[in-house]
Amino acid sequence: MIKFLENIKNKIQIGSSFLLLLTLFNGAIVMNFHKLIYKNPTVMILLLFFLIVTIIDYKKWWGVFCNILISISLLILVFPRIGNHSTLLLFFSLLIFCLLTVKLFKKNYFINHDLTSYCFRIATVTIYFYTGFHKLNTDFFNPCVSCVNGINEFTISNLFNVDFIVKPSLSRFFQISTLIVECIIPFGILHSKTRKYTIITLLLFHSYLSLSVFADFSAMALFLLIGCTIDFKQNNIPQKLVNSLQLYLIFIIIAVVGYHLLHFSKIEDIRHRFIQGLLFNIGFFGFIYTYFKNTPVKTFSFKKEYFIPLFSISILISLWTLKSYIGLGNAGNLTMFSNLVTEKSRNNHLLIDTKKTKLFDFEEDNVHIVFINNPFIKENFNGFKIPVAEFRFLVNYWSRKFNKPIPCTLIYKGKKEHFEDIRKSPFTETKWWYKYLSFRKIQTSSPNRCRW
Repeated sequence: MIKFLENIKNKIQIGSSFLLLLTLFNGAIVMNFHKLIYKNPTVMILLLFFLIVTIIDYKKWWGVFCNILISISLLILVFPRIGNHSTLLLFFSLLIFCLLTVKLFKKNYFINHDLTSYCFRIATVTIYFYTGFHKLNTDFFNPCVSCVNGINEFTISNLFNVDFIVKPSLSRFFQISTLIVECIIPFGILHSKTRKYTIITLLLFHSYLSLSVFADFSAMALFLLIGCTIDFKQNNIPQKLVNSLQLYLIFIIIAVVGYHLLHFSKIEDIRHRFIQGLLFNIGFFGFIYTYFKNTPVKTFSFKKEYFIPLFSISILISLWTLKSYIGLGNAGNLTMFSNLVTEKSRNNHLLIDTKKTKLFDFEEDNVHIVFINNPFIKENFNGFKIPVAEFRFLVNYWSRKFNKPIPCTLIYKGKKEHFEDIRKSPFTETKWWYKYLSFRKIQTSSPNRCRW
């Protein structure tokens, strides 16, 4: 098998800069699936094996290709009900798979280096902008419930081993800082004179987030941000940078395996992801330092024919992330940790009034869950409303997943009903496309608390 892959590798010639970026992507894949080490150890062993292949020699791109196939097979079945970084991982996995396949059957196929770099920058800036744009709502600026509270309390408490509480004045500082980092600073990527410092600032931001369970997102961010600055025409990668890349990937393995081993230690569970973030950051910082020390700033040439593909990328991302405001789902589309409310009756965005923009009423047609009981359902739905489309999808999923009755009392269209087993109710009837209308549960009172 390995010999077969090596033969394919020899047919496809890829520049060293592309190979370095692909290796970073391999690290992002493994970090994304870090929990599989105890949920599905066989798959995780395969992922780690193919990562080790690229650690030994980053030019063995077939190791990345194998992990991309695993990534696609795992994510395509659950899309779009996955985290934002997982959605990005799936998109780039599919894109890289297509490019490598085309390259295999068409040797003379040429990937425009400068256009590729511009695509990375436009996509990255657009993504960062919208993560901040969704936070422009009244509840994100509410110091009692703002999403900045929990993340910073967790990180600072673990860093200094104290019970830290974010006070209102500090909450305001974190709110404004977050919006500046996500909405404004990323535009510095677009100019050669500010690109390096912008990317370093964003990577430092991600290193901090890594300490609060987001090391997997940080690995994906490193891939995107390095893609914004790397010179794809360069074929001579300094050995120091290769060594740093290897060390970064080794610490990803340590972070993944170490996270699993922590479950057998006496360290309380709440600290496990913080420790994983610390381990990840050792390799993360080492690579960042070495990369920017050995990589000069490059100016990329722009051509008029780039405009349409770049504009199209920005529009496609915008359509995907702005679907919340027309009623086609409000989860998994960069709205994470934003306190965002999109119901017509009590929307809270400062710039968009969903009473005027809603085209679909899936969110307004909802059931009020009075009580639902099943130890296998981890999320608490009691006292919340759920859009009927979402509820039908969930009930159908539960009926296939669990074999024990699920008692449920709910109110739908003003009528209170009780089911001894919701799996045997009319709510099991669903439509295939409900899977793609991913909605959060709806809080019945204000202010809106922070949820993923």
